[in-house]
Amino acid sequence: MGNDIFADYIRKLKQNNESARPSMPFAVRQEPAGAEGDGETLAVLKEISQKLSAMHTFREPPSDAKADLAVVGGMVVLPGHGIIKADLFIKDGKVQSFGAAEGIHAKKTVDASGKYVCPGLMDPHVHLGLFAPMETDMASETKAAVMGGITTTGVFFGGPDSHFATFPEIAEQAERYSYTDIVPHLVIGNEEQMREIPDYARYFGVTSFKVYMNGIPGMIPSVDDGFILDVMEQMKRTGRQCILCCHTENTHIVSRALRDAKEKYGEHADVKDWMESHPAMAEEEAVMRISYLAEKGRIPVYLVHIGTKDGIQKLRQIKPFNKYVHIETTSPYLSVTSEQFDGHLYKMEPPLRKPEDKNALWEALDDGVIDTIGTDNVCENISEKQPERSIWDVVPGYSVVETHLASVLTEGVVKRGISIEKVITHMTRRPAEAFGVYPQKGTLLPGSDADLVLIDMNETREVHARDMHSRSDFSIFEGRRLTGWPVMTVKGGSIVMENGMLVAEAPSGHMVKR
Repeated sequence: MGNDIFADYIRKLKQNNESARPSMPFAVRQEPAGAEGDGETLAVLKEISQKLSAMHTFREPPSDAKADLAVVGGMVVLPGHGIIKADLFIKDGKVQSFGAAEGIHAKKTVDASGKYVCPGLMDPHVHLGLFAPMETDMASETKAAVMGGITTTGVFFGGPDSHFATFPEIAEQAERYSYTDIVPHLVIGNEEQMREIPDYARYFGVTSFKVYMNGIPGMIPSVDDGFILDVMEQMKRTGRQCILCCHTENTHIVSRALRDAKEKYGEHADVKDWMESHPAMAEEEAVMRISYLAEKGRIPVYLVHIGTKDGIQKLRQIKPFNKYVHIETTSPYLSVTSEQFDGHLYKMEPPLRKPEDKNALWEALDDGVIDTIGTDNVCENISEKQPERSIWDVVPGYSVVETHLASVLTEGVVKRGISIEKVITHMTRRPAEAFGVYPQKGTLLPGSDADLVLIDMNETREVHARDMHSRSDFSIFEGRRLTGWPVMTVKGGSIVMENGMLVAEAPSGHMVKR
């Protein structure tokens, strides 16, 4: 559905709600101002709702309609359309309508005054089951996700075996243990998996796959350009709109840099020295190469966890002329740098970078070069990570799904003054569009899944791992104060988190087929 259909209505809404956007800093405003009682605004809202409902084969409810849940008095963030003060109505797990509450009765009403009402976040980049059983990670990390306002996770499933041997059980586990819906991405690392891609799409409904141009020794194999071209050909054979996720680093440059860094720093190296083993040029070269292959193969590519200034500057040059390139960065890369840490606990691959890299990423996100924000969440506890070992032997990863939203809002909206609609769009609509689940996910348009999060931009909390819901026992934000927290998460029309408490009776997640 194109924005042009509703452009006139949204433009008028924005004019009527000119004072509705809170000014900076947020702490001075206890409640977003709106156009309460503005008959013209409410009339426009009703007209929009009717048109959106028609587009989604949904009918505007009659005056005596009943809803399961009403979220009233909040500022509704419609990614790509704007921010409007409106009441939202949910029925049978779907968004029913939005507008004024007149004549619509709900079984339960939530007062969202002073809060932003946003689509539930989609974190497009999560890893589960790497250092613990799949069901263990699935239960803890998706619970932490909904506590942080995430209702859909894009999860990478790998391993050397055919996915026909592993994925059916994983799909069953999702039904039992996951609090979020899961959009599965399948890692393709060998010939058998590559040949089976058309059947993965046909039988599993999976249309997103991943290759590692630079893998992790002993865990994930690197693949060459010929293999990537073969994967692209198999994706074409599906007859579906597929997308190829890529870990974009030149494996030979990384191997050379790792050798040199070990020789330079030896066994006393720390996380700042680790950064030199993955130089920016490795990412810069790889983004050029995969962009070229995507254009030649006519297959969309999704470049995961872009983190360097050099890489994003090269993509800034490429993207306007290459429609096949989609770019992700992560909330840790947008929020912290390697210079803030000592020791080995905060090792990640690719590494955390420098302040100038972080600033370049925010500039690219603000002007639309970057499409999405993920986490690259890899759950480990301290005993699994073993930070007492050499930095070269410590396994990479950290759990950040619960702090995903608050860290981005703190750094982007509060500190840098970027609009909350823009930030939320990169965390909802854009990933949903990239992976073929929009408008089921990533919006609050009538007919979409009733996944939403209420955000209080006046809420500041100090982060401690002991208060988080991941099974991990450390946080890269330990002791930091973050502003802009979710105070309620609704998934499928049911409240699953309220005021920092998990209130879901049981997990309600499932695999999303495309």
